Amino acid sequence: MTNPLIQDPGRVRDLAAAMAAGSLSAQALVQRCLDRIAAVDGQVQAWIHVLADDALATARALDAERAAGQVRGPLHGIPVAVKDVIDVRGLPTRANSPSRANIAPASADATVVAHLRAAGAIILGKVHTTEYAYFQSLPPTRNPWDLARTPGGSSAGSGAAIASGTVPLALGTQTAGSVNRPAAYTGVGAFKPSTLSIGGVGVVPLAPSFDTVGAFGASAQDAAYLAAGYAADHLGLRAPEPATPRIVVLEDPLVARLAVASTSARMAALAASLATVGLDVRQATAPASLEEMLATHRRAMVAELGRTHARLPRERIAPRIAEDIEAGLAIPDDAYLADLRRLAALRTAFWAGFAPDDMILLPAAPDVAPASGSTGDPSFVIPTTVLGGPVATLRAGLAADSGMPVGALLFGSPGADSRLAGFLLSDTATKVDL
Repeated sequence: MTNPLIQDPGRVRDLAAAMAAGSLSAQALVQRCLDRIAAVDGQVQAWIHVLADDALATARALDAERAAGQVRGPLHGIPVAVKDVIDVRGLPTRANSPSRANIAPASADATVVAHLRAAGAIILGKVHTTEYAYFQSLPPTRNPWDLARTPGGSSAGSGAAIASGTVPLALGTQTAGSVNRPAAYTGVGAFKPSTLSIGGVGVVPLAPSFDTVGAFGASAQDAAYLAAGYAADHLGLRAPEPATPRIVVLEDPLVARLAVASTSARMAALAASLATVGLDVRQATAPASLEEMLATHRRAMVAELGRTHARLPRERIAPRIAEDIEAGLAIPDDAYLADLRRLAALRTAFWAGFAPDDMILLPAAPDVAPASGSTGDPSFVIPTTVLGGPVATLRAGLAADSGMPVGALLFGSPGADSRLAGFLLSDTATKVDL
């Protein structure tokens, strides 16, 4: 039975081609998004602020530029949603927290938003997040595949907005697993650039050693297009060379213990599909413990949460955040710095076991999106954030038992952003429709 809440919002390549051919205008695309929001967002609840008039005016201006022969790039005229921890001028950045309920509208765009505007993207509005992009409090956003389930966190609105067909692209942030996991749970694609490679000016911090602005799209390819619109030139995302990586299916006790049978089945099918289109696919044991990465990241993240948000009024934030701020402040500096050194050592040990062109394949989560009240299990995503390189969420199909989306993580070493994007934009990846 067809789910009326699920709709493909269109792929960047197709939308750009239609605009170039004159069969679609930016104004018509924005209006299509606005109509879809009106039709389904009362149930999905992904959106907080919709900038209808501003978006339509921007679209008309961009259509005039195109008519004059001025096209800024693949994002010209493409609408984008922005997670509400990222500043958009004229809108308050409340981060889903009572502590920011009365905050004034942002006087300027976050740097990443400004760069997207310069690239021709249209900012359609703001979408929901968990409080301060942490585990609590949860937003009202529902998973459009099953309204009784969560879309994941913290970038809940970003994934749900795309999956429900209300916008082609969205910005999120990842400190632990907040881009790649909700993308998997909602059946869309994502691209998280190398950790710390994207400046956070105009972004509410959580744990600065890990906070990274990431991209959502209907496919991982689309997410790579969006990331190219705000990433630094040295990442090479704007003109990546087509890449043919060796795919390494990662084996680790953590994955063996937690992954359910339906997830493992979809991962095996995805690996087989990648082999079918001519990629070299092999299996390998993780050279460093994913379990240790999880535990060490947790301590370092909580230490930075405490130091970053020590002054937040405890009575105006979720109990989980208040408790973890106190726990973070109780971690001595020596212990915190030791954890940062340990994470660096784990990165070195892990990547020493692989060649530069290896891309690692891992389930995005042990299971499909859980019932309402949880952001889901980040156990598989957090190690990829720790390992520091770019991470894409690939769509691995639907679980046989639940019919819910299963996602896969494809990630490379720190700085391998261009290689990963080059693969996602290649004809080989297009054949598999990642």
